[in-house]
Amino acid sequence: MASRVALIVGVVVVALIIVVATYMLAQKPAPPTETSPSPSPSPSPTSPPAAKVSIRWGTSRAGSSGYRALSTLASLVAQEMPEIEITPVPTAGAVASMKGFARGELDACYAADIGFREMYSFTNRFEGFKSEAKRMPLQTLWVFTIDIGIAVPKDKAGQFKCWRDFDGQKIFTLPMGWDTGTALRLALDTLGVKYQHVELDLDAVATALQRGEIIATGIYITGGRSIAPWAQQLLAQMDLVVINPCPDEVDKLKAEGVPVGESPTQPAFPKDVGVEKLVGVRIYYGFHTGTNIDEETVYKLIKFVEANAKRLAEVDPAFSQIAEDFLGFQVEAANAAKFVPLHPGLAKYLKEKGVWNEEWKVGG
Repeated sequence: MASRVALIVGVVVVALIIVVATYMLAQKPAPPTETSPSPSPSPSPTSPPAAKVSIRWGTSRAGSSGYRALSTLASLVAQEMPEIEITPVPTAGAVASMKGFARGELDACYAADIGFREMYSFTNRFEGFKSEAKRMPLQTLWVFTIDIGIAVPKDKAGQFKCWRDFDGQKIFTLPMGWDTGTALRLALDTLGVKYQHVELDLDAVATALQRGEIIATGIYITGGRSIAPWAQQLLAQMDLVVINPCPDEVDKLKAEGVPVGESPTQPAFPKDVGVEKLVGVRIYYGFHTGTNIDEETVYKLIKFVEANAKRLAEVDPAFSQIAEDFLGFQVEAANAAKFVPLHPGLAKYLKEKGVWNEEWKVGG
């Protein structure tokens, strides 16, 4: 009996040992298997971001039509063309900005056809400048005309009917360095008017008129729709009347090759100025650069302005002409300044539109 009990106990002990051993083996981690490491996923190839083109763009002084227009354009470009950055740089006038560009101090400039004519012949305001010019601006983007006339205080208006009546008078014919002033003085000289120019700061014109230090001031309409901020301030201080050249004077100017234009005075002027239209000397203005800015950048900028011309005109009426007919205005202005080569970006645009003129030359 005792041996049977011992046998049973032995069997039970052995069974327990087997169960415990089996449990312990089940808890032992399996040896690692030989596997190839999974490669890290390679990043998908992407194009590097396009470098931003920064343009220090010279314009006329603060308070001028040119400065206001370029600031408006630069603001819209900043919102919708992150690849281009335009920084307006005020200078003494368009000619100063052209010289700054030519010396390499600016990336682009503000220029009119009359300034281009002098620069490319190194005459008048550019006389002696040839040795300083490292590069020349090209026709790039034309934006508006400026029609330049003469105005007098309302209480003096009865003394003047034609421009010849200003013979012997003291006139602020606009700043000496400005294209507008150069164009107005050219017209008066062509007509044989012997005036005396009085140089003034723009904010001193009203006082000079009120004191009788000058009898008249040059004044102009930009883009057929607006006047410069300085002129708006002048009209806020006093009433003026525009004196237009007489028909025979207009005929003489045209016969001598002086371009004449006319713009409605309303809504350009904030108040009545005595005539429905300002008749005066016409010049074409634009924002220009050279081949330092590549063809594709200029082409994209031109297309952007074309697509957004109406939006620009809503902010600044000076853009009204290109809002009405962008392509036609580029052609008209390019013909007025055809002695100046066109930027390859403007040439690409005009050829794409099928309006290329074989008289035009492409700068390079």
